[in-house]
Amino acid sequence: MADPADVGGGNRKRLLLLGGAAVLVLAVLATALTLGDRFTCGGPGSGVREIQGECIGITDGSFEFADEFAHVTDLIRAENERIDALDGPIVRVAFLGTLSFEEVGPMDPTRMRGALEGAYTAQIRANDTRAYGDPTPQIQLVLANMGGRQGSWEPVVDDLVAMSQDEERRLVAVTGMGVSIESTRDVAEELHEHDIPMISSAVTADGLAHGPEGIDDAGDAENPALPGVIRVAPSNNEYVKALKTYLEGLDGTARAVIVHDQTEPDLFVSTLKSAYDEHLSAYTEGRSVQTYRGTTVGDTPPAGLFSDVSGNVCATDADTILFAGRAPDLDAFLDSLKYSVCDRPMRILFVSTGMSMLNQEEEMRLIEEQDITLVYATGVDPRWNDAPAGSSGVPEGYPAFHDAYLDHFGEEDIDRERLANGYALVNHDAVAVAAAAIRMTNEQGNEQVAPNAESVQARLMLLNTRNNQIKVGGGKLSYSPESAGEAIGRYVPIVELPFDADADAAPEPHIITGE
Repeated sequence: MADPADVGGGNRKRLLLLGGAAVLVLAVLATALTLGDRFTCGGPGSGVREIQGECIGITDGSFEFADEFAHVTDLIRAENERIDALDGPIVRVAFLGTLSFEEVGPMDPTRMRGALEGAYTAQIRANDTRAYGDPTPQIQLVLANMGGRQGSWEPVVDDLVAMSQDEERRLVAVTGMGVSIESTRDVAEELHEHDIPMISSAVTADGLAHGPEGIDDAGDAENPALPGVIRVAPSNNEYVKALKTYLEGLDGTARAVIVHDQTEPDLFVSTLKSAYDEHLSAYTEGRSVQTYRGTTVGDTPPAGLFSDVSGNVCATDADTILFAGRAPDLDAFLDSLKYSVCDRPMRILFVSTGMSMLNQEEEMRLIEEQDITLVYATGVDPRWNDAPAGSSGVPEGYPAFHDAYLDHFGEEDIDRERLANGYALVNHDAVAVAAAAIRMTNEQGNEQVAPNAESVQARLMLLNTRNNQIKVGGGKLSYSPESAGEAIGRYVPIVELPFDADADAAPEPHIITGE
């Protein structure tokens, strides 16, 4: 019989082994729980992790935030990998935005797909041509997702700040930032604390760019501004100036009433209402503002949202509505008018980065049946796509952008929908402005040294002479300390719906002058 001590010793060894295995299993489980968010979205090292059910973080294109982005993110990844193999200086530019989506939110996959396509088009033009200066340093494009409503911006901004301190592939500028809500203000304040310049693509709310005293100007209590931010799309103030020119060109004097979303906080609608008050008060005098509480960037508009508002509008003598709300609410408002008692033609004035409503068959049918003219101050005129080179009213740089975009995405965008909605254009132009400022650092003889974010930010305020204006798709842009972040030279076309595709673009569109 075996010695009991031996039996006991064997048991103790087995217990120790089993105990060690249990500890190992617990450690693995703990690690899995800790890193589970990173495995769910791309795996460790992908730069992306799950936060509140969304894949949040920064990728070089190797992770797809949405199926619709597969083609463009593959192209971005391939270009970034090509640059990785180079010996020369490399910098990074971030596209920061909402790349995952909820049922209702400030962005949708179609517009963001166009945005990414435009950003990639500018990246390729900057790296392969001299469109924006000497093609060194080469520019990698990274994609940063803050979530469907930008609720997860803080960890993403922390990662961007860390990337700005990377000696080998330093982040030197942030583009995108296309939603005019409070979290965009928070993002901008944090990035500016670390001297990272921001070129916003589609933020139009006044106050979301630097003040008139220079790029470090934060404005004052009554007119707060965001230092470090410039924009390539027009501000609400410039959009409304363009609408004023349109109204002045009518045969008779318009009789206008404002319809205003009072939901707070929404910087887009609040600053749009202020711009109407400042520039178009002569047309609204004597007519009360019609208010509603809309969706902002949240829920689907409830049924009957505009029943009282549309009735009140019809009860006035107004023939013009100045709409200060977001696009989903405009759709609901148009629907309410088909039940109204208005017995006269109406025009509705609105502002938008692009003409996304062109493909909304129900809305287009409604405005024709109700004898409504929808007038957009916008960032792109669809008629630019077919205009002959050198046409009056078309930005000089638009044909080159148009052709470059179609070279890469013509088969993906056969009906040119994403050209029409404006997001390809403004995001192309934002990356192009960043590239021009990056390449200006070479003028000091530093071609073989990658610039840092602070030196790129300084160059943004030097893009203002004949030699340093940037010929992009939306105009020949320039920036200066006193321009308050506006893109001087930017075209602001007016487009009417129902749309006459055979008409020429307006020969004398509003162009931002800074005055």
